[in-house]
Amino acid sequence: MEYGFLFHIKETAIIKANLKEKFAEIAKAASGQIKRVKSLIEARKSLLAIDLGNYAIKIALLSPTKTGFSLRSWGYLPLESKPEESSEEKKLATLNALRAFLIQNGIKNKYAAASVSGNSMIVRYVKFPLLTKSELSATIATEAEPFIPFDVNDVQFGFHILGEAVEEGQKKMETVLVAAKKEIISSRVEILQGAGLTPSIIDVDSFALENLFTQFDSSAAEPGGTLYLNIGHSVTNLSIIDKGNTRVVRDIFTAGQTFTRAIMKALNCDLIKAESLKRSHALLFDSDQKDVAIAEGRKEDVAISDALMGVLKDLTIEVHRSVDFFLSQGSDRVISRIVLMGGSAALKNLDRYLSLEFKTPVSVLNPLTAIENSQSIPEEMAPAFAVAIGLALRKPNDWI
Repeated sequence: MEYGFLFHIKETAIIKANLKEKFAEIAKAASGQIKRVKSLIEARKSLLAIDLGNYAIKIALLSPTKTGFSLRSWGYLPLESKPEESSEEKKLATLNALRAFLIQNGIKNKYAAASVSGNSMIVRYVKFPLLTKSELSATIATEAEPFIPFDVNDVQFGFHILGEAVEEGQKKMETVLVAAKKEIISSRVEILQGAGLTPSIIDVDSFALENLFTQFDSSAAEPGGTLYLNIGHSVTNLSIIDKGNTRVVRDIFTAGQTFTRAIMKALNCDLIKAESLKRSHALLFDSDQKDVAIAEGRKEDVAISDALMGVLKDLTIEVHRSVDFFLSQGSDRVISRIVLMGGSAALKNLDRYLSLEFKTPVSVLNPLTAIENSQSIPEEMAPAFAVAIGLALRKPNDWI
């Protein structure tokens, strides 16, 4: 987002000033100063990626290597918030957890990247009059107003020009437009600054994921569109990438906590118990599986599956809508594969169900496969780090 870009420009000036001062010191003497300058430079090369989820904070810090990237540090910090907690109480809990992690792990990198998603932001693919990038920057609020459901005074805009297009005989430019409410941006910035970090990039979850896909998922370059579903705690990020370009971006508010609440209601149990049952039980999505469970007297298995399937059908309806919209944009468009990630991607039999539903191969993406020294992160936890790794792959001068 442009907000992240502005932070980068400001902090680059500070870094240059610091480096100039350090090199002056080096010219005078002490070889020990060289190490400190190198440390400053290295810290600037790598961003501390912080995925500020509602259920847990995911943290990743990567270092570039000759062959790719290596995991220097990581964290998975569950946020055991209570339903009655206010937004300020949740923010304080997030801030305290982040501060404690940085201290306990001796993290020296101060430049951080975070991201936003949900109903406080929106992504639109629109065609604007043919303008230069600087001209669009100057008039973005006026040009974007017809396409967003927010007051233009309440949002921060970002855009990326995809290329020229012709509409009704006139040349226009196809553009990805992002509008995020200033309050959600400010909230992210306040948490990072409160933990002693410098916000360098405020990204969008879906674009951080796209950054991950394009670098590590070879299927993104294969013929046909790829449907990505990042099923988080409160939001499912949906992206469809075709021929190297994202064509559909959408947030669906049926996600991990929706499955959990369905189990809580069906079995009259608490949140912790429902989370455990969700992870340990499988979807019984065909009649044969269900008949076997009933014959064996596994009533709990059937009850949990029924609760999960009710939610999954709602999620599937929303996914079908996005797929139908993508297919309607051209007769040559097709979904060739589905890739899952996020904490709830590990739901047992979810990949099999979606493969049958959409008649398309489905896989679960492990964002750590191409990252060196990532074995310390438990395999079942890996899909939850997709946004964090996508952010960590950003460079300090990237912006959305």
